[in-house]
Amino acid sequence: MLNIYVKGILLGIANIIPGVSGGTLALILKIYYKIIDSISEILKLTEIKKNLMFLTILATGMLTSILLTAKIFKVYAFDNGIIEALLITFFIGLAFGNILTLKTEISIKEINSNTKILNNLLFFIGMSIIIFFLIIKESNIQLQSTIPKDKNSIKYYLLLISSGTISGASMILPGISGSAMLLLLGFYKEIILIISEFNITLIAIFATAVTIGIITAILIIKRIIDNNLNNFIHLSKGLIFGSILQMILIVLKLNFKISFTTFTSLGISFILGIFINKKLAEKYQ
Repeated sequence: MLNIYVKGILLGIANIIPGVSGGTLALILKIYYKIIDSISEILKLTEIKKNLMFLTILATGMLTSILLTAKIFKVYAFDNGIIEALLITFFIGLAFGNILTLKTEISIKEINSNTKILNNLLFFIGMSIIIFFLIIKESNIQLQSTIPKDKNSIKYYLLLISSGTISGASMILPGISGSAMLLLLGFYKEIILIISEFNITLIAIFATAVTIGIITAILIIKRIIDNNLNNFIHLSKGLIFGSILQMILIVLKLNFKISFTTFTSLGISFILGIFINKKLAEKYQ
């Protein structure tokens, strides 16, 4: 139970950091398919108690970290300093700790071998998707939508709901960051403000929209996994490698002085990520 809760905490932190994909981290932590299967089975009204217990513990961990880190991020994360660098380096460590053993996550499933050409093509498609979003971010491209100052207006609610639905679907896709999607939509800082101010009504509306987006994405992904798991895993590998590249570039652009202390701290954070990934992988089946 504690193991699942800790993974929920890590997923919550990942989803609040732009450029870090919650879906990728779920793959790295070896719970991606469990999440997809659990939600899918609940929607089909099968094994509800077992799956609901798993998802509740996981969601509690996510909610805990999101509520705690939103306050911290409002003060520190937007300064592009060493704290953000340490967090992202930790997630890079998590990724490297599992990237070469990703197949163990699907070892219990039967996979039919496809041609190397198709597998490599899917890998590069995954990489290209992340590079596409990276180019958009680096070009400061945003979907122009002026956020109304009146938070009781219909336009504000429509923007809140649509942003939540789109980012929710993004959260469940490996390699695509829900936070990065909110940045693209121009709604990221607004959501952080809502959470940090603990506006219950707006948080509830946004959370509902996110849930709808997640469920929709899960139903689609579940069908893809059931019919084309081998293709999906090679696409996921490309998404993960792209995410690692993206996180490294984010760290390199942050504003902090390179010194022996900072270099050592980043190294420790990276190694800690690898260590945590190994321990969580050992305990979770």
